[in-house]
Amino acid sequence: MDTGRISTRYAKALLEVAVKNGSADKVYEEMEMLANSFKEFPVLKKALANPQVDSKERKQLVLSAAGNESSPVSSEFSKFIDLVIERKRESYFQTISLVFQDLYRKEKNIVIGKLTTAVETSDQVKEKMKELVAEIAQIPSDGKVEFVSEVDPKIIGGFQLQVESQLLDASVATQLQSIKKTLMDKAITGA
Repeated sequence: MDTGRISTRYAKALLEVAVKNGSADKVYEEMEMLANSFKEFPVLKKALANPQVDSKERKQLVLSAAGNESSPVSSEFSKFIDLVIERKRESYFQTISLVFQDLYRKEKNIVIGKLTTAVETSDQVKEKMKELVAEIAQIPSDGKVEFVSEVDPKIIGGFQLQVESQLLDASVATQLQSIKKTLMDKAITGA
Protein backbone atom coordinates (compact mmCIF):
# COMPACT_ATOMS: atom_id res chain seq x y z
CA MET A 1 0.00 0.00 0.00
CA ASP A 2 0.97 3.62 -0.47
CA THR A 3 2.85 4.93 2.58
CA GLY A 4 2.04 8.56 1.78
CA ARG A 5 -1.70 8.05 1.48
CA ILE A 6 -1.96 5.92 4.60
CA SER A 7 0.14 8.33 6.67
CA THR A 8 -1.81 11.32 5.37
CA ARG A 9 -5.14 9.72 6.24
CA TYR A 10 -4.05 8.96 9.80
CA ALA A 11 -2.42 12.38 10.26
CA LYS A 12 -5.51 14.22 8.95
CA ALA A 13 -7.80 12.24 11.23
CA LEU A 14 -5.65 12.95 14.28
CA LEU A 15 -5.44 16.65 13.45
CA GLU A 16 -9.20 16.84 12.99
CA VAL A 17 -9.84 15.23 16.39
CA ALA A 18 -7.16 17.32 18.11
CA VAL A 19 -8.53 20.59 16.68
CA LYS A 20 -12.07 19.60 17.67
CA ASN A 21 -10.93 18.84 21.25
CA GLY A 22 -8.69 21.90 21.53
CA SER A 23 -5.49 19.90 21.94
CA ALA A 24 -3.89 20.44 18.52
CA ASP A 25 -0.97 22.43 19.97
CA LYS A 26 -0.16 19.69 22.48
CA VAL A 27 -0.45 16.92 19.87
CA TYR A 28 1.80 18.94 17.55
CA GLU A 29 4.47 19.05 20.26
CA GLU A 30 4.09 15.30 20.76
CA MET A 31 4.38 14.59 17.05
CA GLU A 32 7.40 16.86 16.82
CA MET A 33 9.04 15.00 19.69
CA LEU A 34 8.17 11.64 18.12
CA ALA A 35 9.66 12.67 14.75
CA ASN A 36 12.83 13.85 16.50
CA SER A 37 13.05 10.55 18.39
CA PHE A 38 12.91 8.62 15.11
CA LYS A 39 15.68 10.83 13.74
CA GLU A 40 17.90 10.55 16.83
CA PHE A 41 17.26 6.87 17.51
CA PRO A 42 16.92 4.86 14.27
CA VAL A 43 16.62 1.72 16.40
CA LEU A 44 13.11 2.90 17.39
CA LYS A 45 11.76 2.05 13.94
CA LYS A 46 13.38 -1.39 14.12
CA ALA A 47 11.95 -2.02 17.57
CA LEU A 48 8.42 -1.15 16.40
CA ALA A 49 8.82 -3.50 13.43
CA ASN A 50 10.11 -6.36 15.59
CA PRO A 51 7.41 -9.08 15.82
CA GLN A 52 8.76 -10.17 19.22
CA VAL A 53 7.79 -6.80 20.75
CA ASP A 54 4.18 -7.04 21.92
CA SER A 55 1.60 -4.26 21.51
CA LYS A 56 1.94 -3.02 25.12
CA GLU A 57 5.68 -2.60 24.68
CA ARG A 58 5.16 -0.88 21.32
CA LYS A 59 2.77 1.60 22.89
CA GLN A 60 5.24 2.26 25.70
CA LEU A 61 8.01 2.86 23.16
CA VAL A 62 5.93 5.43 21.29
CA LEU A 63 4.75 7.08 24.51
CA SER A 64 8.34 7.38 25.69
CA ALA A 65 9.45 8.76 22.34
CA ALA A 66 6.69 11.39 22.27
CA GLY A 67 6.53 12.55 25.88
CA ASN A 68 8.17 12.33 29.25
CA GLU A 69 7.22 11.90 32.88
CA SER A 70 6.93 15.63 33.54
CA SER A 71 4.75 16.10 30.45
CA PRO A 72 2.62 13.03 29.73
CA VAL A 73 0.99 12.71 26.31
CA SER A 74 -2.54 13.90 25.62
CA SER A 75 -5.43 11.48 25.71
CA GLU A 76 -6.02 11.99 21.96
CA PHE A 77 -2.45 10.98 21.23
CA SER A 78 -2.64 7.97 23.54
CA LYS A 79 -5.86 6.77 21.87
CA PHE A 80 -4.29 7.39 18.48
CA ILE A 81 -1.33 5.16 19.39
CA ASP A 82 -3.77 2.42 20.37
CA LEU A 83 -5.60 2.75 17.05
CA VAL A 84 -2.41 2.61 14.97
CA ILE A 85 -1.10 -0.42 16.86
CA GLU A 86 -4.48 -2.17 16.72
CA ARG A 87 -4.53 -1.73 12.93
CA LYS A 88 -0.91 -2.93 12.69
CA ARG A 89 0.31 0.33 11.16
CA GLU A 90 3.26 0.92 13.52
CA SER A 91 5.68 1.11 10.60
CA TYR A 92 3.93 4.35 9.58
CA PHE A 93 4.46 6.25 12.86
CA GLN A 94 7.46 8.19 11.60
CA THR A 95 5.79 9.29 8.38
CA ILE A 96 2.52 10.05 10.18
CA SER A 97 4.37 12.32 12.61
CA LEU A 98 6.02 14.23 9.76
CA VAL A 99 2.80 14.57 7.76
CA PHE A 100 0.92 15.69 10.88
CA GLN A 101 3.47 18.46 11.46
CA ASP A 102 3.12 19.63 7.86
CA LEU A 103 -0.68 19.68 8.08
CA TYR A 104 -0.61 21.50 11.44
CA ARG A 105 1.82 24.11 10.13
CA LYS A 106 -0.33 24.69 7.08
CA GLU A 107 -3.43 25.03 9.26
CA LYS A 108 -1.69 27.53 11.58
CA ASN A 109 0.25 29.42 8.85
CA ILE A 110 3.61 28.37 10.29
CA VAL A 111 6.71 28.54 8.11
CA ILE A 112 10.02 26.85 8.85
CA GLY A 113 13.20 28.90 8.49
CA LYS A 114 16.76 27.71 9.04
CA LEU A 115 19.90 29.82 9.09
CA THR A 116 23.28 28.13 8.75
CA THR A 117 26.45 30.13 9.34
CA ALA A 118 30.13 29.28 9.76
CA VAL A 119 30.27 31.01 13.15
CA GLU A 120 27.71 31.87 15.82
CA THR A 121 25.63 34.95 14.96
CA SER A 122 24.09 37.56 17.21
CA ASP A 123 20.44 37.47 18.25
CA GLN A 124 19.93 40.68 16.26
CA VAL A 125 21.12 38.99 13.03
CA LYS A 126 18.93 35.96 13.75
CA GLU A 127 15.91 38.21 14.27
CA LYS A 128 16.56 40.02 10.96
CA MET A 129 16.85 36.68 9.17
CA LYS A 130 13.61 35.51 10.80
CA GLU A 131 11.92 38.66 9.47
CA LEU A 132 13.37 37.90 6.03
CA VAL A 133 11.91 34.38 6.19
CA ALA A 134 8.47 35.85 6.98
CA GLU A 135 8.82 38.27 4.06
CA ILE A 136 9.97 35.60 1.58
CA ALA A 137 7.18 33.22 2.63
CA GLN A 138 4.60 36.03 2.62
CA ILE A 139 3.17 34.90 5.93
CA PRO A 140 -0.26 36.32 6.81
CA SER A 141 -0.60 38.38 9.98
CA ASP A 142 -1.85 35.37 11.95
CA GLY A 143 1.16 33.30 10.82
CA LYS A 144 4.38 32.45 12.58
CA VAL A 145 7.97 31.53 11.76
CA GLU A 146 9.62 28.56 13.44
CA PHE A 147 13.24 29.55 13.16
CA VAL A 148 16.36 27.48 13.77
CA SER A 149 19.97 28.64 13.63
CA GLU A 150 22.92 26.30 13.36
CA VAL A 151 26.68 26.63 13.00
CA ASP A 152 28.47 24.63 10.30
CA PRO A 153 32.14 25.55 9.81
CA LYS A 154 32.16 23.63 6.49
CA ILE A 155 30.44 26.54 4.75
CA ILE A 156 33.59 28.61 5.53
CA GLY A 157 31.76 31.95 5.59
CA GLY A 158 28.59 33.66 4.47
CA PHE A 159 25.30 31.92 5.18
CA GLN A 160 22.61 29.56 3.95
CA LEU A 161 19.00 30.48 4.56
CA GLN A 162 16.37 27.82 4.05
CA VAL A 163 12.72 28.82 3.81
CA GLU A 164 10.55 25.70 3.61
CA SER A 165 12.04 23.92 0.57
CA GLN A 166 13.82 26.97 -0.91
CA LEU A 167 17.52 27.51 -0.21
CA LEU A 168 19.30 30.84 -0.49
CA ASP A 169 22.96 29.84 -0.51
CA ALA A 170 25.39 32.71 -0.01
CA SER A 171 28.13 30.57 1.51
CA VAL A 172 31.80 30.92 0.66
CA ALA A 173 32.06 27.15 0.17
CA THR A 174 29.42 27.24 -2.59
CA GLN A 175 31.06 30.23 -4.26
CA LEU A 176 34.43 28.43 -4.22
CA GLN A 177 32.82 25.34 -5.76
CA SER A 178 31.31 27.52 -8.48
CA ILE A 179 34.69 29.10 -9.26
CA LYS A 180 36.35 25.66 -9.32
CA LYS A 181 33.69 24.34 -11.71
CA THR A 182 34.11 27.33 -14.01
CA LEU A 183 37.90 26.87 -14.09
CA MET A 184 37.54 23.12 -14.72
CA ASP A 185 35.05 23.74 -17.54
CA LYS A 186 37.42 26.27 -19.14
CA ALA A 187 40.35 23.85 -18.79
CA ILE A 188 38.35 21.06 -20.45
CA THR A 189 37.04 23.19 -23.32
CA GLY A 190 40.37 25.04 -23.72
CA ALA A 191 38.67 28.43 -23.66
